[in-house]
Amino acid sequence: MALSNYTELKTSIANYLNRNDLTSVIPDFITLTEDRLNRDLRVSSNVVRAETTTTSGQAFYNLPADIIELKNITYEATSSSHALNYLSMESASREYGGVTSGYPRAYTLVGDNLKLLPTPDAAYGININYYKKLSALSDSNLTNDIITLYPALYLFGSCLEGAIYLNDTEQSQRFASIFAQTMAEVKETEEKSLYAGTVLTMSVQGT
Repeated sequence: MALSNYTELKTSIANYLNRNDLTSVIPDFITLTEDRLNRDLRVSSNVVRAETTTTSGQAFYNLPADIIELKNITYEATSSSHALNYLSMESASREYGGVTSGYPRAYTLVGDNLKLLPTPDAAYGININYYKKLSALSDSNLTNDIITLYPALYLFGSCLEGAIYLNDTEQSQRFASIFAQTMAEVKETEEKSLYAGTVLTMSVQGT
């Protein structure tokens, strides 16, 4: 079974559901699966880095628009890289309330914004390492990392959404079980391959 792009995926979903009358709604099944994957799946291929340079006197910075979860933030010194500590807003106020400025040592999240602590007193290189949203499949975007690496997630997730749409309880339970097992296997594979030394991850609210 060929299953390497959006077109092949739509065909396979119709075959697995044994329906040839769902052409108009199968893209919705795929979109709903992508929403589920964005919530539940974290894979190394979706870790990206955004680089920014601080401005003296500016504490708040925008997070990347496609972020779904923050992995860590590093301050790039002349010859080394240092991971910034995450602090809650309450802890940030206690620990840095009396420190007016300096080089970045910690950060907190305020809504969709990143606050560096203390407020930078010069231009510093900052790397934001994060999990990005999936590149959604469409007729103009036939592939992404997940369908290339783990096509079964797309297939069985979409079949689950299709069975729910068809109000087929038996098939919903069947595909839910297969999808859950596939997800567990993918997560196990990713846990073995992810690099060591990551720090606390923080979910970004409102994305």
